[in-house]
Amino acid sequence: MTKTLILPVPEVVHAVYLVAAPLWIPPEPRTGTLALVDVVDGREPPLPWLVEAGECPDCARCGLEYDGFTVRRLRAAERHLRITVAGTAAWPPDHLTVAASAGYDLAERTGGILVDGVTADLEPWARPPDPFDDPWNFAAAEWLAVAALPDPGSHRSWTLRTRGLRIFGVPELRVRRVPARLRHGWTEVLLGLAQRLLRDHWSALARVPSRAFREFPARVPVTAADLGSALARCPHGSARTHLTLRLDPGPPDRPTYLTVTAPDTPRDSAHWRERVLTDLGL
Repeated sequence: MTKTLILPVPEVVHAVYLVAAPLWIPPEPRTGTLALVDVVDGREPPLPWLVEAGECPDCARCGLEYDGFTVRRLRAAERHLRITVAGTAAWPPDHLTVAASAGYDLAERTGGILVDGVTADLEPWARPPDPFDDPWNFAAAEWLAVAALPDPGSHRSWTLRTRGLRIFGVPELRVRRVPARLRHGWTEVLLGLAQRLLRDHWSALARVPSRAFREFPARVPVTAADLGSALARCPHGSARTHLTLRLDPGPPDRPTYLTVTAPDTPRDSAHWRERVLTDLGL
């Protein structure tokens, strides 16, 4: 019997962008794009690589120096501008492009620094992103990040976790005890898995748009095509593997995770992290 997981489908999801350290604040009243904007305290920026306890600054997604000029400017800012756009978990996730475009325009006007408030990417767009047209042209890596934290008491293994899936109404992914030499490969695996889960998610919601819960198998196939699509590379190849997921609800105000675990087959459990990368040619 195939084990299944049941996920709640949120009625509303939110995309959040930050125009950090603006040189000036647009005046009231809030109309047009400004209707999406709140002024937030600069002492509490929603930037995970600045505020998450235990994260190594050298491993931050943005790649900034811990005490570089941009970081100092962000920390010294008294106010930021936060853009929040509501949407649904179904395709297309237009709340992302609306929020990103509004943030890009506001950053240009105010001289601020555009930041993805969920992934913490700085200035992620060279121009406003195009609206979504087809889920098969969606590349997860453009909208997600994968953060790494050293496991407690050891710098020999790491916990990797995605940032951004909750903006689509899907729990974040994580995998634990990844050896340092496998970090890069598992970053790609998580993005490929996210690509697969999002496509299945959108397909299920297209069939039953008003559903409150969604059931799916705990053992999920991931292919070379999933990795290629996620990373906007050639989406071809015959390599494939299967990943086993466990739903780990978090405490109040903390995220729920889909944790990648060892397979149920005992003979595969010892070196399954290496085997997954070998199966996918990574």
